[in-house]
Amino acid sequence: MKAKILIIDDNKETVMSVGYALEREGFEVITAYDGQEGYLKAIEHYPDLLILDIMMPVMDGFSMNRHLKENPQTQDIPVIIITGKEKLSPQYGKTKETQVSAIVYKPFLFKTLLSKIKKALSEYKHP
Repeated sequence: MKAKILIIDDNKETVMSVGYALEREGFEVITAYDGQEGYLKAIEHYPDLLILDIMMPVMDGFSMNRHLKENPQTQDIPVIIITGKEKLSPQYGKTKETQVSAIVYKPFLFKTLLSKIKKALSEYKHP
């Protein structure tokens, strides 16, 4: 069974290029273009991992991640943040309310993202 990855980013080029590369690696890819759409798709599809941008319209990545962690149905899904934001606080992603598997800064090499995805999936036990 191939892992299902939800990519949430308002940059369509990022979604398309990362999505295509992940499909070539054998993953099932679901996409969303803002945090609200992403949150609803996370509940509907229950992915094995989320790739989440921070700066997005409607609901930003910080808010979406917080909603995911508050929902018992989605709280354990691993999240990898991809962001063009300078540097996030070293504490972000370390608490139960904001926990993330990794933070990847744009621009990034796909192989860097892929290694973080594989590590997060290896540590996650999908119910």
